[in-house]
Amino acid sequence: MPSSDQADGNGQRLPAGGRPLNDTGRAAGAGAGSSSLQGHSGLSANATPVPLPTTPFMNMHLAPNPRVVSPSGLHIAHGPMMHPPGPLHSGASASHASVQDTQQDPSYFFFHPFAEKRHEGNGNPTPDHPGRRQPAQDWRMRERLKTVSVALTVCLNIGIDPPDVVKTNPCAKLECWVDPSSMPPQKALDTIGRNLETQYMFWQPKARYRQSLDPTIEETKKMCLGLRKNAKDERILFHYNGHGVPKATTGGEIWVFNKGYTQYIPVAIHDVMAWLGSPSIYVYDCSSAGNVLLTFNKLAEQRDAEVARLQQTKPQASTPGSISQQLNAPANPTPMKECIQLAACGPNEILPMTPELPADVFTCCLTTPIQIALRWFVKQNRFMHKIDPEMIMKIPGRLNDRRTPLGELNWIFTAITDTIAWNVLPHDLFKKLFRQDLMVAALFRNFLLAERIMRYYNCTPMSSPKLPPTHHHPLWKAWDLAADMCLAQLPAMLAAEEAVNNPLVQTNGTGAPPVAVPVSPVEYKHSTFFSEQLTAFEVWLERGAISKRAPEQLPIVLQVLLSQVHRLRALMLLSRFLDLGPWAVNLALSVGIFPYVLKLLQSPAPELKPVLGFIWAKILAVDRSCQNDLLKENGYTYFINILVIPISSQVQAQQQHTQILSTLSEHRAMCAFILATFCHNFPTGQSACLKNDLMLSLLPHLKDEDPLLRQWAAIALGKLVENNPETRHAALRDNLHERISAVILDGVPEVRAALVYTLGALMDPARAPPASQQSQPHKPDALTEIEYNMGLAAIAVLSDASPIVRKELIITLSRLIHAYLPKFVAAAFELFEEERRRNAASSSTTPTISTVSSDATIAPAWSTSSGSSTHLLILKSLLTLSVDPYPENALLASRIVDGIHAKMLSSPLFENSPSASAYLATIAPSPERAQQSPLQRSQSSASLRGLKRTSSFVGSILNAASAVVQEREVPKVPKVPGFRDLLDSGAGELPVLESTVFEWSCEFFAEPQMRVPEAEDPGSLKHNERQWRRARNETALGEARDEVAKFSAVTVAPTGGSNANGNTDDGIGSTSAVPVASPPTLNSGPRRFDEGKPISIVYGPAPTTAGAFAAQQAAGDAILAFHQFEKLVAVTDGRDNVCVVNWEDNKRLCTFSTSSPQTKSCTPGILGAASNIMSRVTSLKFINEDNLGMLLTASDDGVVRVFRNYAENDLEIVIAWRALNDLYPSVRRRRRALGDAIGGWEGVGMVAEWQQSTASLLVGGDSKLIRIWDVEKEICVQDIQTRATGSVTTLTSDRDAGNLIVAGGGDGGVRIYDSRRRESVVLSLREHTAPVLNVHLHNGSSPYLVSGSTSGDVRFWDVRKHDSVKTFENCHGGQGGEMLGLAVHEVAPLYAT
Repeated sequence: MPSSDQADGNGQRLPAGGRPLNDTGRAAGAGAGSSSLQGHSGLSANATPVPLPTTPFMNMHLAPNPRVVSPSGLHIAHGPMMHPPGPLHSGASASHASVQDTQQDPSYFFFHPFAEKRHEGNGNPTPDHPGRRQPAQDWRMRERLKTVSVALTVCLNIGIDPPDVVKTNPCAKLECWVDPSSMPPQKALDTIGRNLETQYMFWQPKARYRQSLDPTIEETKKMCLGLRKNAKDERILFHYNGHGVPKATTGGEIWVFNKGYTQYIPVAIHDVMAWLGSPSIYVYDCSSAGNVLLTFNKLAEQRDAEVARLQQTKPQASTPGSISQQLNAPANPTPMKECIQLAACGPNEILPMTPELPADVFTCCLTTPIQIALRWFVKQNRFMHKIDPEMIMKIPGRLNDRRTPLGELNWIFTAITDTIAWNVLPHDLFKKLFRQDLMVAALFRNFLLAERIMRYYNCTPMSSPKLPPTHHHPLWKAWDLAADMCLAQLPAMLAAEEAVNNPLVQTNGTGAPPVAVPVSPVEYKHSTFFSEQLTAFEVWLERGAISKRAPEQLPIVLQVLLSQVHRLRALMLLSRFLDLGPWAVNLALSVGIFPYVLKLLQSPAPELKPVLGFIWAKILAVDRSCQNDLLKENGYTYFINILVIPISSQVQAQQQHTQILSTLSEHRAMCAFILATFCHNFPTGQSACLKNDLMLSLLPHLKDEDPLLRQWAAIALGKLVENNPETRHAALRDNLHERISAVILDGVPEVRAALVYTLGALMDPARAPPASQQSQPHKPDALTEIEYNMGLAAIAVLSDASPIVRKELIITLSRLIHAYLPKFVAAAFELFEEERRRNAASSSTTPTISTVSSDATIAPAWSTSSGSSTHLLILKSLLTLSVDPYPENALLASRIVDGIHAKMLSSPLFENSPSASAYLATIAPSPERAQQSPLQRSQSSASLRGLKRTSSFVGSILNAASAVVQEREVPKVPKVPGFRDLLDSGAGELPVLESTVFEWSCEFFAEPQMRVPEAEDPGSLKHNERQWRRARNETALGEARDEVAKFSAVTVAPTGGSNANGNTDDGIGSTSAVPVASPPTLNSGPRRFDEGKPISIVYGPAPTTAGAFAAQQAAGDAILAFHQFEKLVAVTDGRDNVCVVNWEDNKRLCTFSTSSPQTKSCTPGILGAASNIMSRVTSLKFINEDNLGMLLTASDDGVVRVFRNYAENDLEIVIAWRALNDLYPSVRRRRRALGDAIGGWEGVGMVAEWQQSTASLLVGGDSKLIRIWDVEKEICVQDIQTRATGSVTTLTSDRDAGNLIVAGGGDGGVRIYDSRRRESVVLSLREHTAPVLNVHLHNGSSPYLVSGSTSGDVRFWDVRKHDSVKTFENCHGGQGGEMLGLAVHEVAPLYAT
């Protein structure tokens, strides 16, 4: 399929379908004065030249309404009124331009209709849509924990070294940045304990802290048990510093002291596990700390396995001495595997003793990362000799103030460590460690630094859960750069601070008081880290977004949102990232973007409103679980306020601050989508929006110029009232239904579908009529009256061309019928009785299912004198929809119709009426009929006024009758979907159909909006295909131009030609006198003019030549249509079957029935079978030929269908609608062909004329109307009275603006209409005495007209005159019969009969 967004030759962005808008907003190429091109010679969306067919044979379409004729009757002649080849004269149609002409003007291109998203699924959600292929991830923390207690166990025994560790000299001394040797041991120990607590308090200030300095085992146990008792199920941090005790043992034992400090007492880790329980954090800052971690993991695994086993067996008591009992496991314990451990080194490693570093380097990394990181950086950088460790401790600022140097460094460090973790960890582990608990997140960020520093000293920090190595990650270089930039300014900053604190004074020696020397301030230059990372992210978006690998800068973008300086740019880049698709939204949510964008909804900054709306639209399009968050934080009011902001002030603010969105309407459409999603299945949200006047805010936007805003304003109103009695009653009190009904005939199909959906949402299908209404059925209550009026208002779209609109109408009517089912059952019985009486009076025989009654119409039945006229009208509308041309709609409506009939047959009305039962018995169907599908059995269920149908109304209840017959008279047959399912279940509840318009419309926001469409992206598959088609079309154009020159270089003497005065030549349009032979003819089937090769067509039971096929199908009035650029021909069999053939390869590509296209058939021979469908294809067109072509068919039942993928084994119906519902039968005279008498056929049916340039379809035929359909809007835009006594047999129009319409009639008249005038008929030509076969309007400097009739005369007209200027008689080949077809070449001066 073509992309919904295409580009012209200049790279201009086009709307869906490929037509740009001019200054007035109207699509280019449409309307008066535009250079429109003929439908069979179109330009592609990228402004390729108008290509002509490869050979004249391909362009000689037997249309409109051509018939297959005998090859011997085909004559080729020069048209005397056609200009010779050469440069276009003034006013010539662009469709006749040469390659050079069209290449000079890239504005010549066609709009390609039926390529919108709505044509791909009839409003059903796409199963393989990216939003569903990648469902929303569980990014929320369902069990958020807090570290509420901290146990600080410090075993230093200052002054005494442990026996198993030999310290170097010099050796590291600092503990918590305190030198123990600089003060008495006890004071030093207390100071270290306080500093350690202070360092932890920065990361978790609200926790309960307990210090245990040089403790005994009893003190340790008491502290641990007390903290667990107070913490309950929350997390506890256990920090162990064992620098003054022996190394941890291989059995996982740590050391404390006895009461006299004369012995080291081991404490098994399983004892600590029993005291602290789970969840807990363990930090081991001691040598051989890895032994403790490994032992802990083994015990935790054993303990969890035993607990799980005990829970499965559920014993009364645990086995004495078991691990579960030893660990005092509670009834439902938290698994020990949830405990987190951080160890300073591996099992057999000793802590570093470098004097440049503190002794507790691991603890410093975890609690004071900035200071230790800068110290280590200075030590590694030999150019930092001016920076001493004392200066690092004096960096100005505070850690939590990002505007100061120290705070900025901490901010950068947090961003870098977060980014490293997010890039190397699985997302689930990242979420657990970095988003669940603030203390855990801080410790693991700092642990990454500890790994980098301590690995340098041959220590390998360990963790549980285990982390992959990160010490060589490239982002550490960015941290080094940021540290370098800060430290380079540090001496100057400290000097300035010193000067301020101790100012220098200056005296002049005269005894005057001293004067302070002024100090020049030193301005700190902030780091460029974040701006550079945003630039890197922007480069990734431009170059690397093709793959779905996550950009490593995404967590940094999250941190940048905290800065007002970079916030807007970060949000804009984030919106571009989210626009890549649902996978990008899931990544952003997993990194933790949601709390930030939720908090920003409290910002009053106007420049953030458009981008925040876009971001929230992308989030809600993928994950709708944010409703409670928006309600809790009142975030939904942010979007309501945008809808009610005065337009003038909003536009001014937008122009001053941002240009993210092109219009204010697009911004508001996103807000309407957000609010619709907020209200979806969320009654609390609906009530909250109602209280905040959402309905009043949305109503003005129903008339906005932007269709997207109108669509979502309607959907949001529907979601506001759907399944909520409170909001529904409030909306009805405010006359919302009247406001919707006033605009229901909107010009955009998606908007009309949304408006019909809103009317359905205002109805309550579960509502039962009040008791007063039961006693007074003709005096309904006010609410009932309103709902009936809404149903009548919805019926206004009954004749809509868009299937999605009619589908919503079916769903809306089903809700109304479900609410008042007894009334509609009574109406169905009334209609049944009415038709029974009418059939009894009009015929003495009982109609059967196969009886065709041409006068069985219900023209006067749309209004009756009874009080149930409203129910009858709605019921007949639903009957019409049950035979909808679009299969899905017919099936949906048939379900409702079958349900009503099932209720009627089991109702007392029917059972108490012997005449009704007797009448139904006379028309009881055969068992074979009962086995047909509901759609087949409902084909005759409904009729519009003038629409022929079988057995009138009774045909619509044959589902019910078939079931009755099966139960009472014949053995059962296998059940089929539809009525039988309802009847077998006891005529159960009538189904209430659910609308899918909301889910389907949401897919728009889940798709990329900013990315270049694939068809415009060089190198993409669609772009390459489009370029290939463009080259093919240009080649075909060049070849066709050569053919035109060849056939125009000679003068062919026409036979029997004369003008109105009887002369054989009036000189008009004649070419130079070049002697030629007699007119060329094709005597043995259609031929390519450059070859003498016959073309055979594989069609029917066996391959036959074109001549044999013509003889075989002549009785069926077959129709041919050639594709302009591809080697394809479509042919009908005179009924409803169509075959697409590759005429060059003699290969049949697809065969299908237009009446049941869902049953695809590509098997040879099937089409030859007789068809029971009472419809006949009477017009056949290829459309959108220059791009991805489609096949349009028009049938004598007034139905137009469009198909795609006709050349593949994957035929799809794009759209189907009833273009004419006023067809009447007209008898055409019997004709002879090939020497055999052939029975005549009744009625012209429906003829169609396709205008590619204006995207319009003209239909006429057995009707008093010529109807013009705007296929872009999918509505009828004009009805023109034919003013003729006969049928319209052929239609054509001018190829420029499409305002002049020429119709040939069955009465021999040729009439010209101007659609711009009130009196449409501007000229009537009455020289033909037989039905007109074809008319062709030549677009040039002078508009000439060619027409031909079945009597064999071909006439040329100057439309400025009332008489023909040239006439050729006996063009039927002299066989004495009638002329069967006429085709006029679009460019060459040729015609064929």
